[in-house]
Parts: sequence; structure tokens; C-alpha cells
Amino acid sequence: MNRPIDERLDEAFGYIRNQRGQIERLRGQVERLEKVLDLCLGDEDGAWLWKNRVERMDALVPVFDPLRSRFHLARYEFAAGYARDRIVADVACGTGYGCRTLAEKGLARHVEGFDNTPEAVRYAQRRYGAERVKFSVADAGRLPLGDDAVELVTSFETIEHVPSDVAVIAELARILRPGGKLICSTPNRWPLAIAPFHTKEYDLASFTGLLDQYFRTLVVYNQNSGTAWEYNHDQPAGLVPTTDANRDLAECYVAVCERL
Repeated sequence: MNRPIDERLDEAFGYIRNQRGQIERLRGQVERLEKVLDLCLGDEDGAWLWKNRVERMDALVPVFDPLRSRFHLARYEFAAGYARDRIVADVACGTGYGCRTLAEKGLARHVEGFDNTPEAVRYAQRRYGAERVKFSVADAGRLPLGDDAVELVTSFETIEHVPSDVAVIAELARILRPGGKLICSTPNRWPLAIAPFHTKEYDLASFTGLLDQYFRTLVVYNQNSGTAWEYNHDQPAGLVPTTDANRDLAECYVAVCERL
């Protein structure tokens, strides 16, 4: 028996919409690949960045997933609200885009970025070094700064990578002036099995418990990427204050703390 014409038309239009969606996704992938080629063929730094893309990101270079880039950049834009006229240290600064954000959008007086990978620091200095932005190779647990040297420390997704999280938090407290602020983030219960560069997994209690050894935690936020990844917990992108009701829905936590 022939199916009704409206049913066959609905099916045909559904197929067309599906094909159109696939074409749009392919077009987006091709555009990103073209940008990757431009990046890698353009200079040595671009080739290094793409080769190390699993561990390193530059959120200002349009070759990464846009939602993931926005996720990383949003933390620095949030922290920029605390940076005006302050001396800032960004510990585990990676490729340096965050330091530039703190200087330009946050109007920090001076920003020093520290990372333990010389190649990352070289990339950061060449791409984002400026009069008020400097980069150095240093371990997060032994920073080349004096006591009470800075007024704001940012350190995003650092503590889960290090051998001793307590030693790093103690060092961040050492370089901060009394009353200075630390803005720190960590993933919410990402299993070590999916995070080969991580050494420890945190929930909200273990995260704030670590911070409270040297700082007064002023406020904690849930940060979510809005991606389809399961640890985003189907949440929209953004930062919202953490509550008892939403604490388990965070992809990452971002804490604002004050040195004791």
C-alpha cells in the first residue's frame, strides 16, 4: 500500500535536514583544518602547539574546539575583574594567553607567568610577551619570587597535575601579600583513567579543604563548558555560584580565596 504523500514528504524533508546538518559540520571541520594548516605552516610555534594540543591550548588561536577554548578563556576573563592595578602571578600559565588577558582586559599593573615547560614559556614569550607581561620557567612549588611579592595569583587546573598539592598551595600563599587573592580551579571528579596528566582527583570538599589550609575561601563557582562531554553534566556554559543543590553538576570548580 502506498504511504500518504504528507508522510513521504516529511520523511524526505527530514532526510534533507539531516544531510544539510552533516554538510555544515563537515564545512566547520574543513575550516578548522585550514586554520590548522595555516598555523602549522606559518611558524615553529604553531607546529609545536598543534603537536602538543592534547596537553597545551592557546584559547586565542582558532584551531581548537570553540566551546573548549571559550571554557578556558572564561576563567581568565573572570579573574581579570580582580586584576586592576595589581601585580599578578599566573602559575602554570601554559601558552600565556591568560597573562595577556589579565594585562589587557584586567588592566593589571604587571603580570608574571610561570610554567615548568621551557617550550611553553618560549611560545608564550614570543606570542604574548609585552611590557607588562613576562614569562619564566619555574616549578609551581618553587617560584622565583620573594615573600609577599604579588597581590593576585591565578592558577587554573594546576593542583591536580603536581606531586604535592599542599606544597604548591603553600608556595602560592608565600608569594601573596596578606589579604591578597588567589583564584584557583580544578576539575570536579574527573577519573584519573581519562586524565593521563593528572595525579589526583578532587570533589568540592577535598578542593576547599586543601585551600583552607592557607586561605580563606570567599566563594566557589561551578564552571561548565556547555559541551556534549559527559562531565559537563548537560549544563550550559558559564560560571555560577556553587550551592548544595548544584555542586555535583560542576565540570570544574573555580575558587576565589584570600590569604590568611
